[in-house]
Amino acid sequence: MKKHDYIKYLAAGVFFLMMLADGQLTRFLEKWTQDNYIASAHLLLIALLCGAKYLPKNFLITTALVIGCLYDVYYVGVIGIYTVAFPLIVWIMYILKNTLYQNVFTMFFGMIIFVTSLEVVTLGVQLLFKIASVSTSFFVSRFLAPTLLLNILLFILLVIPFMKLFKDE
Repeated sequence: MKKHDYIKYLAAGVFFLMMLADGQLTRFLEKWTQDNYIASAHLLLIALLCGAKYLPKNFLITTALVIGCLYDVYYVGVIGIYTVAFPLIVWIMYILKNTLYQNVFTMFFGMIIFVTSLEVVTLGVQLLFKIASVSTSFFVSRFLAPTLLLNILLFILLVIPFMKLFKDE
């Protein structure tokens, strides 16, 4: 069996595991910083970014929709926020495919933009529906900055393994 025959099944499992690892790593870092900083891991988003280069568009958008729904049920408790956000971000990845995948640096800056967009949009929706309340200064200094720092480190560590995993050879 060729790698491309089973890569979709492998990718779906990897995305699910990354979703679970996101939550565990985030909770661990919250406890480690004694809840002073909240660094939200986005292993799933990094995996989706790497997968979008090689995997079919319809498959990845559908997978992002399902994983987003599971993410909402498991972490947020309100279905809709990540169910819409993840497929939308994956769709944008495909729109920007020619620019985004020129080299690892464009992917890196794309990841920063996608993580920032995801956090701002999901917080905006949560504020709109009064699911959360947070000040702008707290969001930027205690949440967004540590989140970006963590995901920059995760990207540096995982971009090559993820690219090799999803590459169809």
